[in-house]
Amino acid sequence: MKLLSTSHDRSLSLTGLALSACLLTAGCGGGDDGGDPSTDGGSSDGGDGTLSTLPQPPLTAAPGTDDEPIAENPEFNTAQDFEVRREPGARLPEEMEVELTDADFEAGVPEPVLQIPDSIDPSSNQPPFFEGLTNLDVLAGDIVEIVYLPQDPEGGLPGMFPQELPQGATFTDNFDGSKTFTWQPLQMDVGVREFTVVAIDPENDQYRSSNSILIRTTLPDDPSSIPNVAPMLDEMFEYTARVNDPVVIRLKGVDLNGSVPTVEIPDLPAGASINQDPRFEEIFALKFTPVTAGEFSIDVVIRDSVDTSLTSTETVSVTVLDNIEFERTGARLRQLSANRGIKFGFASLQSFYHQPDGAIYADIAASEFDIVTPENSMKMDYINPLPGRFQFAASDNLVRFAQLHNIDVHGHPLVWYRQVPQWVEDTPAADREIVMREYIDRMLMRYAQAASVWDVVNEPMADDGTLRDSVWFEAMGERYIDVALRQARLSAPNATLLINEFDIASGAKANGLIALIDRLQQREVPLDGIGFQLHLFSSFDQYDELQTTFASIASRDLDIYITELDISVADGATSTEQADAYRRIVDICLNQTRCKAIQMWGFTDQYSFRTIFDPLPFDRAYQAKPAYYAIQDALSN
Repeated sequence: MKLLSTSHDRSLSLTGLALSACLLTAGCGGGDDGGDPSTDGGSSDGGDGTLSTLPQPPLTAAPGTDDEPIAENPEFNTAQDFEVRREPGARLPEEMEVELTDADFEAGVPEPVLQIPDSIDPSSNQPPFFEGLTNLDVLAGDIVEIVYLPQDPEGGLPGMFPQELPQGATFTDNFDGSKTFTWQPLQMDVGVREFTVVAIDPENDQYRSSNSILIRTTLPDDPSSIPNVAPMLDEMFEYTARVNDPVVIRLKGVDLNGSVPTVEIPDLPAGASINQDPRFEEIFALKFTPVTAGEFSIDVVIRDSVDTSLTSTETVSVTVLDNIEFERTGARLRQLSANRGIKFGFASLQSFYHQPDGAIYADIAASEFDIVTPENSMKMDYINPLPGRFQFAASDNLVRFAQLHNIDVHGHPLVWYRQVPQWVEDTPAADREIVMREYIDRMLMRYAQAASVWDVVNEPMADDGTLRDSVWFEAMGERYIDVALRQARLSAPNATLLINEFDIASGAKANGLIALIDRLQQREVPLDGIGFQLHLFSSFDQYDELQTTFASIASRDLDIYITELDISVADGATSTEQADAYRRIVDICLNQTRCKAIQMWGFTDQYSFRTIFDPLPFDRAYQAKPAYYAIQDALSN
C-alpha cells in the first residue's frame, strides 16, 4: 500500500512496586537540581565525543513542585488497584491548539491525497476525483451547502464519505450519485477549518482520493444575528464493559455559540454519581457499576447556560457482557513469551482509566503483557508544552500500573521530529542542543528507575536513506543523534538505548539506517539496539528481507526490538491472513537471538490509530481474534 502526499503518524527489569523517590517527590530534574556533575551537560566540546556540563542555572525552566501531580477523585476513573493522579493547576490555554491560518486559506485548495494499493497502476486506472472544489468564506450563522459528485475517469460511479463532519453538520445522500454537505457554522467555528471528503474507486475500494477544502468563518458585524442553538453532547463511541466493573463516561457538553452548557442526568441510577471535572468545566463524569449484562442506556440533558430553557436530550449506551464472554483459552501471551526468552507487550492508550471500558482494558493488559510503551504521554509536546510547564500525571499513572503488575516500561520517545512544542521550534538553533539535552536529562532522571528501555531517537531517517530534516537536524546536523544518545547514557547509565524507525525491512531507508549505525559505532556513540516499527498490511511479503535486515543489525552487536507492530486487514483480506502474518512476524523474532521484545501498537481495534483496518488481535469488544491465537500458537511451538 502506497500513501502519497501524506505524513507518517505515529505515535527491562523492574524491582518492587514502589516508584523511585524521584517519581514520587517534587524537585526531579536531574542535572538541573545539582546532581552528579558528570550527568549534567552543555554543548559538546567539539570532537572527542564527551559532553560538557549543562548550564547552571539551566537554560530552560526545570520542573517544580507546582508540576507534581495530585490525587484524583476516584469518581473520575475506573482504576481499582492503584491511585490515579492528575495534573495540578489550570488547563493549558486554548491558543496552544494548532490551527490553520489565513495564509493557508489564501494558498488555495489543498492537493488531493491519494491512497494507491500495490495492485493498482494509476496510468491505466486514474483515481476518482471531484470537480470545482473551492475554499469558502462564510459568516457565522450562514448556512453552507456543498453538493459533492465524485467523478471516475473510467466512467464508473465512485463512492464517497466525509472524513470528519463538523459538529451539527450533515452529509445527505441525494440518491443520484451525489451527496450534500450542510453546515451552519457558529461562534465556536470562527477561524479556518479543513473539510475532507474521500472518493472511492468503483473497482477497488482501497483506491482512494482524499479531497479537502478550507472554510473560513468570521463573525458578522452584528453578532446578535447569530442564532442561539441548543447545546449537545460531544461525539460518543460504542463501548463494551464487563459486569461488576466500574464504568466512567465522560460527558462533554458542547455549545457551538461559545458558552459552557451544564450536563444533567434526570434519572440517575442507584449507586451512580455525576461530577463536574475540576479542570475542564464542560466535562461531567458519570460513574456507575453495572450488575447485569445487557444494553445499559441513560438519558442525558444538556442545558444552555444563556437560555436555560434551551436543552437537548441524548441517550448514551454501553454494552455490558458477562465475565465468561471475555475468557480466552490457552496460556497468556506474557507467560508464553517468557518461556521463549522475550518480552511481549503493547502501547498503552493514554489515560485508559478515563474510558468507559478502562477496567476491562486494564485487566487484559495486566494479564497478557509484560512490557508497555506509552503511546502518547511521554511525547515532548505533551510533557513540556510550555516553557516551565510540565505534565507528568499520565506517565506517572502508567508507571504505577505497570509496576503493580510486573510490567516493564519502554520509554518513548525522547527526541523526535514531530510533536515538538512550538516554544522549542521558536528557540534559536544555537540553543537547541542544550534544550534537547536538558529535556532528555529530566525525563531520564524522573523515569529511568521504571523504564529501562528508551527510544532515544525516533524516526531519524528519510525515505531515501538520508537523514530527515527536523528542528534538531537543522541545529546540529547528524551530530544531534550522537548528542542525544550520549546524554541518555550519562543520565541513565544502565538503560537500553534504541533508535526507533519505520519502513526499514529493506530498501534505501534500511540501507541508510545501517550506514548511520556504522558511523555511530565508528564514533563510539552508545547505542544498544534498533526498534522496528512494523505497521504492516496482511499482504506484506518481505519476510525474507526483514530476516536479512534483522541479521544485519545483529551482526553489529545490537539488539532488536519490534516496537510498533500492527497488521491491517485491507484489499479484501481475511482475518485468517492477518493471523498468518502475525504468526510469521513472531516466528522471525523467535528465530533471531538478538530479538528481545515484540510490542504491538495497542491491542484492541477500539483504540488503534489504524482502527478502520482492524489491525490488532482483540476486536472493539475485547474479543480475541484469530490473530491472538496465532500469536499464542507461535509462542508455544
